[in-house]
Amino acid sequence: MQFSGRIRNDLSFRNIGAIYVFVLVLVIFWVLVPKLFPTMETVRAIANTYSLSAIAALAVVIPLASGTFDASIGGNISLSGVMCAWLLSRTELPIAVVILATLGVGLVIAVANIIVVVLLKIPSIIGTLAIWLIADALAVAVANNQTLSSTRVSGAFSYQFYAYSWGGFTIPILFTGVIAIILGVILARTVAGRYIYAVGFDPYVARLSGIRVGAVQAGALVSSGLIGAFAGIVLTASVSSATPGAGDSFLLPAFAAVFVGATQFRAKRFNATGTIVAVILLGTGQYGLLLDGAPQWSPNIFQGVALIAAIGVSHLRSMRRATPVEDTGQSATKAAETPTLARDPDGTSAATLPNRP
Repeated sequence: MQFSGRIRNDLSFRNIGAIYVFVLVLVIFWVLVPKLFPTMETVRAIANTYSLSAIAALAVVIPLASGTFDASIGGNISLSGVMCAWLLSRTELPIAVVILATLGVGLVIAVANIIVVVLLKIPSIIGTLAIWLIADALAVAVANNQTLSSTRVSGAFSYQFYAYSWGGFTIPILFTGVIAIILGVILARTVAGRYIYAVGFDPYVARLSGIRVGAVQAGALVSSGLIGAFAGIVLTASVSSATPGAGDSFLLPAFAAVFVGATQFRAKRFNATGTIVAVILLGTGQYGLLLDGAPQWSPNIFQGVALIAAIGVSHLRSMRRATPVEDTGQSATKAAETPTLARDPDGTSAATLPNRP
């Protein structure tokens, strides 16, 4: 009985609701676009098109899990992509050195975020937005407000980091899988992951427990900076060029995917698996709308509605769980399990997490 109850809980809508919504989306577009949607070409197109969005979304998973917004991700992708293209087109440095130098750009952005958020105690959403603007401005300066490209950018580099494929599936899908596995293991299987969730739940309690809150938040921002810079590299390879501001369009979709993913598998906790499922769900809906001939603006509406629905359902479920019951023993249990908002030390709401990290 206990085993069957666990299976029912694992397969319940509240635990994997996005999977059921995904199946519903598949059925809808199968009916609406029967000749174009249910094909391997569609599967390849969705996987290849949204793998970069998945990398960008994974970049902000750990910061959000630690209660910290990293809104600089758009500027990071833009500046990293521009620097990568500039180094490839203006120098003779080996590709490996260019990649390391570009990751260094992400590390510099991470250090800037750490100074602003961890040391100066500026609210993370405000501080990292400021870093985003600075990074975007630097990208314009480096590129001289032009699109950077060359035969080196569109040649072996583009092939190695984007065009190389197996059966039509390009290599960024592999990059996405590796990053998701690493983040998933860190968050679910390590002491560092427990510390990250504890800080995201309540930094004050975490500090009293002996956790170095600043160090955890700094590490989260470093992970975001490096993954964001790698996303910039992949973006440059995918279009064989770099344009200032090209990474800005990934900011909101990244946060949308991570927040939708937080309602899945490890409910109320930001997690890599849920984020990947959310990217696939959102990507499938957007691509299906375009195949159906819907207006260009309709995918953004779908993304917004999906985000509101996921967070809204989660919030309503939390309110039901928080409803008092007559039995005092049951009331105590319910109170202990009632979700609450995780906050920055500055008070910025970042995540909804269980009361027991």
